[in-house]
Amino acid sequence: MFNSTLKSELTARTAELATYKGLIGALERSMAVVEFSPDGKVLRANENFLSTMGYRADQLASLSHRDFCTPALVGSAEYRQFWERLRAGQFVSGTFQRLNGRGGNVWLEASYNPVTDEQGRVVKVVKYALDVTARVSNEAQIQGKLAALDRAMAVIEFDLNGNILTANDNFLGVMNYSLAELKGKHHRLFCEPELVSSSEYSDFWRRLNSGEFFSGQFKRLGKHGKVVWLEASYNPVYDAEGKLSKIVKFASDISERVEKFEEDSRGASRAYHISAETEKVAEQGSQVIQQTAKEMRQIADNIGASARLVGQLGARSEEITAIVNTIRGIADQTNLLALNAAIEAARAGDQGRGFAVVADEVRQLAGRTSRSTAEIAEMIGLILSETRDAVASMTVTQEGALRGVTLADQAGSVILQIRTGTSDALEAVSMFASKLDESEVIPKTAVGWVG
Repeated sequence: MFNSTLKSELTARTAELATYKGLIGALERSMAVVEFSPDGKVLRANENFLSTMGYRADQLASLSHRDFCTPALVGSAEYRQFWERLRAGQFVSGTFQRLNGRGGNVWLEASYNPVTDEQGRVVKVVKYALDVTARVSNEAQIQGKLAALDRAMAVIEFDLNGNILTANDNFLGVMNYSLAELKGKHHRLFCEPELVSSSEYSDFWRRLNSGEFFSGQFKRLGKHGKVVWLEASYNPVYDAEGKLSKIVKFASDISERVEKFEEDSRGASRAYHISAETEKVAEQGSQVIQQTAKEMRQIADNIGASARLVGQLGARSEEITAIVNTIRGIADQTNLLALNAAIEAARAGDQGRGFAVVADEVRQLAGRTSRSTAEIAEMIGLILSETRDAVASMTVTQEGALRGVTLADQAGSVILQIRTGTSDALEAVSMFASKLDESEVIPKTAVGWVG
């Protein structure tokens, strides 16, 4: 009976040992395993460990745990405490940075397991490890990118209901809030009342909760109602189980850019109206100058016609002068004949007295005629002189009028050039204003409700 009991116990122990060996074999196949003495010397390592750390089996005898560590770590109090804990039989696990045979970094997810003898003394330390270098490197890159975003951008996190979880210093600075003032408050704190009450706003949060990503440029309100323009993206974040857990917003303050855009837009609008008014004035000026030139040509023509008429009057006056001179000559001849007749009448005595009276009357009439024609000739001379002066003055006036017409034509040409330039400027300003309207500085589809 004793033998039977012993045999049964031996069978059970054998089975248990086989189970342990199976477990250890599984660990040996799947993990990097290395054994250290209590003072850190390498006792044994499996092929996985050698492959992971870049060593050969014949190099193990000369190695200790410190050969896998950086000098800074080996010289630290932390390293001494690490081995003190292991020698005291305490289990240690974690993610550790180690050095491979080429001096490169290897990250190991490992556990250090003290092994004791029957007296409870630590006889060795067995380390089971997995190479997680790729994972740690990837996580470091992700953390680096997140840190860079955190330094460069305004970041805020919301729960799925829109309540604020946290915000970085950049966001707090842009919006002029402290974290204590924001934490637990709803996103609507940053929005205008018209936006919050709209169906688009509730639809926005519904779509975010369905995992939809949003980005754009948004008008928001900082502390005390100050308008802040943000270029931002809303990013749904999932947990390890693939469930949506929160919304992270990355944003940049573009208020100055938007203000510059609005200033340019206002300037373009003013320039457009000024150009349009200038074109209108130029057109009116062109019409006025054209009408002025037309009227000045008419004046010049009228002056020319008047000069011609006055010239004709001068010609007629000269003809009258010739006639008057003829009459004066006849009067002089008549006077001479009357004088001769008087002489002859005096010689005739009483018979010629009546004839003498007639001759005297004829002589007096010839005298008056001569004086009258002299007066007429003098007046006609004055008329001729004044006519010549009038013609000369009209000629000068006509030449001035013609020069005025020439200058008016030149002014009209300049006005036309100004009008053409103004029209080109108006077209350019219109195109610039159109480009501003098409600009993506403030997309009209996004400003109204997102963010």
